[in-house]
Amino acid sequence: MESLSFIHHGIKTKTMFNSSINVYKTEWLDIVFSGRNKSYGAYALRSQSSSILNKSLLIASSAFVLFFVSPMVYDKLFPEEMVATPVSKTIVLDDVIHSMKTPEPEKKVAPEKAEPVKVKTVAVPSNIVVVDKVDLPEPPTMKDMQDAVISDKTQDGVIKPDLVVNTNTGNGNAETKGTETGTATGNEVVDLPGVDEYPEFEGGMKAWAKYIQRNLRYPYEAQDANHQGKVFISFVVEKDGSISNVTLVKGIGFGCDEEAMKVIKKSPLWKPGKNKGTPVRVRYNMPISFTLAN
Repeated sequence: MESLSFIHHGIKTKTMFNSSINVYKTEWLDIVFSGRNKSYGAYALRSQSSSILNKSLLIASSAFVLFFVSPMVYDKLFPEEMVATPVSKTIVLDDVIHSMKTPEPEKKVAPEKAEPVKVKTVAVPSNIVVVDKVDLPEPPTMKDMQDAVISDKTQDGVIKPDLVVNTNTGNGNAETKGTETGTATGNEVVDLPGVDEYPEFEGGMKAWAKYIQRNLRYPYEAQDANHQGKVFISFVVEKDGSISNVTLVKGIGFGCDEEAMKVIKKSPLWKPGKNKGTPVRVRYNMPISFTLAN
């Protein structure tokens, strides 16, 4: 390459055009600022430009990453407490308390009075009377008595072969006695209207309602689906007050049927029902309501 020399303001400057010089380094700055003050000014800025650029990129990228990462770090260090909204459960006591109706007395049906049948009779003297003048009626012949019933007077009428006529007279009451046989074990289940004393939970129906409230749990599946309704349960109060034969009469699903049956099966002893003072097995039907509070 050729060398160029020129004098600028009394300073001879020689510029070397060499292909081996890297313009991205400070070599070309030494050539340009040869014989000049390099302590400050343009030379200092240009010589440190690469370092300043790298520092700027490092600071900018760090700030960018910190901007997006800092919220996640904050959430990890200071987690926000989740406040669960309680779901309240309402049990309608009017449905739990089973209304017991007094059984209506059975109406006695009076037997129909049979109309008297007029039958043919023939008078037969039943005693002997001593009189001054014998004037007794003539006794009937066998032909007259063939189709008639013996009586104290004579009258016309009809008689059936299977008709039984009471010829007894007097002011007494007739009594007919008979015998009958049957089997009874004493373990039959009686419905509520058929008992003298109804079975009762210890403490009454208010205590029963409290027991249901404390032990009944509203299934989460039904809560999530906002499912409500009544479950009808049938069970038997045994002679000793225990609960047996717990069956589902009508359910609403979503776990409510199983929960209602489980609470009934865990019930403490009841006072048994009685007939004429004797404990009997009594069937009981009870609805349990599942209702979500608004």
